[in-house]
Amino acid sequence: MEPTIQRPSKLRVILTWLLMVGAIAILAVLAFWWNHRPMPAGETVEEPAGVVVHSLFSLFVGGFFLVLGVGSYLSVIFSDCFTFNFRQPVWGAVKTRKFIANILVTVLLALGAGFMLAAVLGPMLTALGLDAGMANMLPVMLMVVGVQIVQLWVLIWSPVEKRIIIKRLAALGITPAQWQSATLVGLSNPASGLAKRFGAIEEDLGALWVEPELLMYRGDNEQFDLTREQLAQMERKADNRSTSVLGGIAHVILHVRLPDGSLRQIRLHTEGQWTMGQKRQAMDALAGAIARWQGGSHPVSASGLTG
Repeated sequence: MEPTIQRPSKLRVILTWLLMVGAIAILAVLAFWWNHRPMPAGETVEEPAGVVVHSLFSLFVGGFFLVLGVGSYLSVIFSDCFTFNFRQPVWGAVKTRKFIANILVTVLLALGAGFMLAAVLGPMLTALGLDAGMANMLPVMLMVVGVQIVQLWVLIWSPVEKRIIIKRLAALGITPAQWQSATLVGLSNPASGLAKRFGAIEEDLGALWVEPELLMYRGDNEQFDLTREQLAQMERKADNRSTSVLGGIAHVILHVRLPDGSLRQIRLHTEGQWTMGQKRQAMDALAGAIARWQGGSHPVSASGLTG
């Protein structure tokens, strides 16, 4: 059976981008308007010596925040989001820590780049008549907006997710040679509410193998093997409540027959990619592999997990 595919339309992708970027821009404009103070009549432009001192100060503050942000980011990456024991499930706690780290690191990086930009643009804006306070804060606000927009496409925490999966698989006895033949995925329930999405939509992370007779999943919280008979249907559908729409991603959803006759829906998320575009390509490749397997194709076993 051919999978049903419901990709987000180009119009929906464009509208979602406009909505996300517009919301960020509106917040920035409101903040600018709230803090804007026109220069009073008769107030003189800051002397050149004062401008130089302020620019040097902005450069120093920007460098401090930037170093702190980069250091914090690398610390989160190489500490696996401060996870040191992989013998038990870890993803539930990692999601919360990653959510907090994302806020802190993003703010530090944006402030760092923004203050350094203010060291250059501040004097120019002051010379154009903008009061000194806003002249130095406007570049910072623009950088904060820019970082938020870039993060809609660039997935800066993909290394953490990949490292978490690999180390958890190693704790389960799966070797590098075995996981390298798998697709790193996350699982979620398409029917889950917004509360389940706090931190990350994925409810589990792991690896999926397409074996000759089985779809094999080994994850942080659960493990399962699916036969062709158990897979009632595979469909592809966009998650209109997720930023994955921005990448035009149609998720694979597996409809699995349970022993009691009911159906469980398992939505797959490809993991470890740096951009939304790469996630879309990985999802398309995974969907093609599962569709060929469901149609009777017998891939060569590469995992070494089956007898």
